[in-house]
Amino acid sequence: MEKGAVDKLLATHIVLEETDRATYEGCTKDDDLQKLFVAISSRLLREASRLLGDEGNGQNTETFWDRLHLSASSRGQHYLPDVINTWAPLPSDGTPPPLAVPKGIIEIKRLPVDQENYNEWNWSDSDNEEEPAVWSAHVSGVHDVEALKEPVNTEEPTHLNGRNPEVATGSQTSRSGTQSSGSPERSYLGLKGPVDAIKDTDDAHASVPKKQRQDEPPLHNSLLPLYATKAMASSGRYYVVGLVVDRFMVTVCYFDRFLVACFASFSFAEEPSKLALVLYAMNRCDCVHAGFDHHLRTLLDNKLSQEVHPTDQVVGSVFEYPETSTSSGASFRVTDVIQRPDELIGRATMAYKVQLCLPDGSVSEEEVSFKLGWPPKSRFSDIKVVQTLKERLPKDSQVHLPNFKFTRAFTAEDLNLPWLRLGPNHTVDSHKGRVLGGVMGKSFHKLWEAGSMENFKQAWLDCVECLYYARKVGKVLHRDLSEGNLMVSKPVGDQAKGVLNDWDTAKFLDRDDDDLSEPEDQTRAWPFMALDLVLPKPSAHWFRHDLESLFWILVWAALHYDLEAGAREDTVHPTLQELVSNTRTSWQFKSAILSVGPDGGKLIREALKPGFTGLFEEWIEPLRKLFAKARESHHLRIATDQETNRVTHDGVLTFKTFMAAINVTPRTWGIPNYLDADNDF
Repeated sequence: MEKGAVDKLLATHIVLEETDRATYEGCTKDDDLQKLFVAISSRLLREASRLLGDEGNGQNTETFWDRLHLSASSRGQHYLPDVINTWAPLPSDGTPPPLAVPKGIIEIKRLPVDQENYNEWNWSDSDNEEEPAVWSAHVSGVHDVEALKEPVNTEEPTHLNGRNPEVATGSQTSRSGTQSSGSPERSYLGLKGPVDAIKDTDDAHASVPKKQRQDEPPLHNSLLPLYATKAMASSGRYYVVGLVVDRFMVTVCYFDRFLVACFASFSFAEEPSKLALVLYAMNRCDCVHAGFDHHLRTLLDNKLSQEVHPTDQVVGSVFEYPETSTSSGASFRVTDVIQRPDELIGRATMAYKVQLCLPDGSVSEEEVSFKLGWPPKSRFSDIKVVQTLKERLPKDSQVHLPNFKFTRAFTAEDLNLPWLRLGPNHTVDSHKGRVLGGVMGKSFHKLWEAGSMENFKQAWLDCVECLYYARKVGKVLHRDLSEGNLMVSKPVGDQAKGVLNDWDTAKFLDRDDDDLSEPEDQTRAWPFMALDLVLPKPSAHWFRHDLESLFWILVWAALHYDLEAGAREDTVHPTLQELVSNTRTSWQFKSAILSVGPDGGKLIREALKPGFTGLFEEWIEPLRKLFAKARESHHLRIATDQETNRVTHDGVLTFKTFMAAINVTPRTWGIPNYLDADNDF
């Protein structure tokens, strides 16, 4: 919005009708409160449009969808925001719009239990029950809440990405449902690590706004961060704006991959012009100013649409990147979604299967992969690491590395993200720098799609040897191995090849400027992390930790994969549930498995999927015994005050002992004395 329009609205005496104010203040039911808030908001929006001479454009007609459009019986079946400010026209049948398209999201906090004593409500003691970890951030300022990068974790059955796509609630109904017991509906967004209350860095003594619940920040017990996460994950959106409404108090919240910003709350009972301004600005946003990726466009009748509305389906849409002075252009149509992120702040990697758009308007038959993510600006990109490895490694080994055909990167300034204009205390230098990077290359199969046990073993073995080769000759440590990073190239005949993917957290061992001291630089795939790295204060990352990750990938596969069907179980096997619960249970479980004695192996053996018994006997159990022996030897040396080498557990755990345990002779890649070094790792 232009500054003149902002000043005009704020200077105009917009009045909240006394009847609306009294009725709203007297509401004792959540649904009545929400219905009246939407009505008040609609009137304020129309008034703002009238004052600015903008009421004739039709954009302020029926642009609020709220959950009351749904029948009472179906509201609890949808994890949807209370109110969505979206694009006209709304579906006539009240169908909820997908979270891919809202201009803004509005959450209305539930009423307290005792309405008769509303004014005397002791907000600080509104809950006595023990609550799970919740989002928490103070209100009167802008905050870089880096800890919010942690993914959603709930107590529901965990899916195979280690996280549940839904959300746990403190009642029997969802956040969008109603509470029949008369108590306020409490909904929780559980995190693996709670975000403690953070005060405004510019006003350490900021007071709590009038009538706001004392000591309860706007995002406390809020699902707004979850909705923002889902909205950005739906279509690669850059940022989302939302409102938290607590009776009359309104807080504007901004979310992107860098930070979460909660602005000073205001009362629309006292300053209705501010709410009118916020609603008008939110409602008048076009696709670009609402944070949508302007490179993603809808394909209609084989022609790219002129985007008035954002696309609500990524599959079938087209990413279009024009040619620049430093990069050739490319367009590709999305055919499938491989991965959507479930963290709010962080890399938030999205992966798609795509087909190249050809000059004649057709698309290529071959499907390739396109990955978008927000890696730290200070880190070497996935592209740089792979390019360096290809310069350092012989050509015959490069078949086990990804092959990039197109790359593009954007800074916060390139995308003109709103937080750049929040003031001198909130600049590029005050937050972890990130870039939006896109890479397109050959598409590979997932490990469980190998097609046979023989192909699975070959692909896994190729990745093991590529990992060592990259470390020994390429001087690069991968550091982030998981089932999603070990890929299978399309088999030629009966021979599959493994491809080691996702090098964006790798470390150059021969460069002093490659510092990995930030917490985010530690791997986060709990089921596959080495035991030493699960601890709150993990050790340095050594090559043996990557070897241990390869062991856990085998264990995971043996309990979840159906190689003949090319399928993977949708939920975590009960035997491995502790691996994904939290760091403490994950560490305890791994300690038990990697203990000397038969019990750890027995636990795995009894849970094997059909067809994995041979793999267990040949590879999994011998490797389990090797890691157990290494741990026991290390602890014994410490207990007897002997010097110890933690890098290899005194030579017990190296690449050569790893390969010997599975009775496989490593290839030497034609390099003389490749395996003869005394200082092996």
